[in-house]
Amino acid sequence: MRLDRIWTVAKKDMSEFRTNKYVMFSLILMPLIMALVLPTIYLTPFTMFAEPNEPFSLEISEDERYFNKNITGGSFVNTTFVDCVVVDVVAESCSFEGCEISSSLVRSSFLGNSSVSDSAIIYSNVLNITMEGVVTSDLRTLGDNDEESAFLIQFIDFLLLFFILIPAILPTVIASYSFVGEKLNRSLEPLLATPTTDAELLAGKSLSIFLPTMVVTWASFIPFVLLVNFLSTPILGHAPLPDLTWIIGVFLLAPLFCIMAIALNVIVSSRVTDVRASQQIGSLVVLPVVLLFIVSLSGLFVMGPLTMLAIAGLVLLADLGIAYLSLRTFQREEILVKWK
Repeated sequence: MRLDRIWTVAKKDMSEFRTNKYVMFSLILMPLIMALVLPTIYLTPFTMFAEPNEPFSLEISEDERYFNKNITGGSFVNTTFVDCVVVDVVAESCSFEGCEISSSLVRSSFLGNSSVSDSAIIYSNVLNITMEGVVTSDLRTLGDNDEESAFLIQFIDFLLLFFILIPAILPTVIASYSFVGEKLNRSLEPLLATPTTDAELLAGKSLSIFLPTMVVTWASFIPFVLLVNFLSTPILGHAPLPDLTWIIGVFLLAPLFCIMAIALNVIVSSRVTDVRASQQIGSLVVLPVVLLFIVSLSGLFVMGPLTMLAIAGLVLLADLGIAYLSLRTFQREEILVKWK
């Protein structure tokens, strides 16, 4: 195959896509919905009701330390109390570990493995404490929402479905106009009559679909990551994206599904004469993607890096078989002579 002929066909098709409002709307609107609208709809309710897991940045220093003492009365700043009984004190920027605290005011401090009664705790981080008759304000309970965090991470991984659906759906729209649209406009026959081989013609048309699809997919991934991190970091205590699973999914598995969608739509578009029929039949390619993530949510396997690589290998083998079938199915003589 000659690369210059492939690129010529690809440039010709991409220049025609820019004049097709349906193709341009699909290239702009779908990634926008997947990257910004859907994450906002799905994650905002969760983040509104979930308890934040990110601890306050208190910057506590240890200027003084008490161990196994009974302390009654006084004001303390930057003090560490370990296994102490603390009564009627005012503490700010202090650390309590294994203490019994009563009738006290604690502010901007850390309390761990302690019991608190008849006190007030304000703007503090707490871990494994028991409270009775305590007034609280702005507390961050550490380690108390592991189930919520695990569910949120699993839900974020499910959003990967959207970024594999983009390169699986967009080729259906573009390919239908690339082949069936040219049939209807009578612009395909002169191209088929050129010395360009079937392989070069299909490679050029496939490249013209692959490039804009993956460009908008990868471009929309940037605002998606920023939005998801903004919404979920207060709950998780860290930015979840991008991780290795997502990198493999977006930059390896998504292009492979894009190739599969293109090859399948080449077969469909070369056989039908109606754009809507081509889109409806070609959209069936999304079923394996949806099935993959439904199985993942069922708990049969975890969407980790090794699993994603294994799935990518299977999709690659399927792509090779479908691409070979699309090349054998595409008959320029039949299009030139028999198509009406």
